[in-house]
Amino acid sequence: MIRVSKNISQPKLHLVWCGQLGLVHAHIISSLKKQMPAVFGKENKKKELIQDLDKIYKTIEREQQIPRGDFPDIIKMQELLQGVDFTRFKPLNPKLLENVDRMLSKDIAEFMKLVREEETQMSENGVRGGAFESARDGPFKLGYGEGASEGLDDEEWVVARDKPKYDEIFYKLSPINGKISGANAKAEMLKSKLPNTTLGRIWKLADVDRDGMLDDEEFALAHHLIRVKQEGYEIPTALPKHLVPPSKRAFI
Repeated sequence: MIRVSKNISQPKLHLVWCGQLGLVHAHIISSLKKQMPAVFGKENKKKELIQDLDKIYKTIEREQQIPRGDFPDIIKMQELLQGVDFTRFKPLNPKLLENVDRMLSKDIAEFMKLVREEETQMSENGVRGGAFESARDGPFKLGYGEGASEGLDDEEWVVARDKPKYDEIFYKLSPINGKISGANAKAEMLKSKLPNTTLGRIWKLADVDRDGMLDDEEFALAHHLIRVKQEGYEIPTALPKHLVPPSKRAFI
């Protein structure tokens, strides 16, 4: 009898969705609050802001690097705002944003570690007999060969598969002595729309030699880790050996 939880990923998805939606709502409300007049013309301004909500979305998307898919449906939002008193909106709370950002980048990762442990325990207790009786490790281990574990058993560096594509971007950034500066790398990495805290963790993993710059291999590694995160997997706390660039293995 196999007993596998079908909803094991739902807590994560729900928490991430609530956190991201709350973050976006905070920015929307803050933007509306800032643009409201202090005394006269409040109702007219409210109508104008609701009508221009798409422009407000685009401004927040650009300035805060938030993917458009994280925003609430604009039609429904406009309908809801019709019955809201904008003068009761409170200013943006920076501490609240820090807490949400920390939850999305750290607390959920810790939570999912517990979820994965529970899922592993359920799988081990639920599968009995047959060819996989002793397959607790190896290729049948939970998550094996996925996310940051992709290419674990490959002889070739897994990042090399897409390196030509990353090299094309790298050399457009005009590297000096084979490396690009942190500022140039940051500008490119921000295009991923991932939170700054997540990109900061990716940077630390990709800058293997800790010189504050990225060569072509480190740049490709950074993009590989970005893809891993965008596909819904967690970023490792330490760089796995199979992801270390060939020219940097002396640093590990």
